[in-house]
Amino acid sequence: MKLLPLQWAAVALIVLDAIVVVSTLMGVPVLASWWNLVLVLASAALLVLLLVRSGGALRVKGLKTAFRFLRESLPMWAIVLAALAFYGGWLIALGTMVSGSAAGNLKYENGQYTSTQRKVVKVLTKEQYEAAQAANQRIFSSIGLAVAGGVLGFAGVVRRIKETS
Repeated sequence: MKLLPLQWAAVALIVLDAIVVVSTLMGVPVLASWWNLVLVLASAALLVLLLVRSGGALRVKGLKTAFRFLRESLPMWAIVLAALAFYGGWLIALGTMVSGSAAGNLKYENGQYTSTQRKVVKVLTKEQYEAAQAANQRIFSSIGLAVAGGVLGFAGVVRRIKETS
């Protein structure tokens, strides 16, 4: 079955987020820090658009029916991509948060790199600052990756629900 434009947008966002996540594993931020917000907002916009377009058609009779609708509405590569993006995104975000490599509010002022967490200011080296920026970017991108993966899969289920009702 053909993918909807919303699903193609989710695929594009998945690819972009995956590139950012893989690139930040090297410890260097890929994009400017304001792009973190753009990636998350784009994923949120896809989710809101999916919910608005669903028109309340979100009920299925059991999980078995939901998986059957998913198989009927998406090609296998899209199902695999959606599952990898959804579960991988949450695991990467959780792993990065648990590792402690992410930092709070990062700033560069007066020649000093600082991180502020709960009103405690910590001075960082340039390498620590870049690693913390990369970790923060990885968290944002992986959350966007998970949301876009969910939109890719769930949009197919919603389309199939509408077709059967």
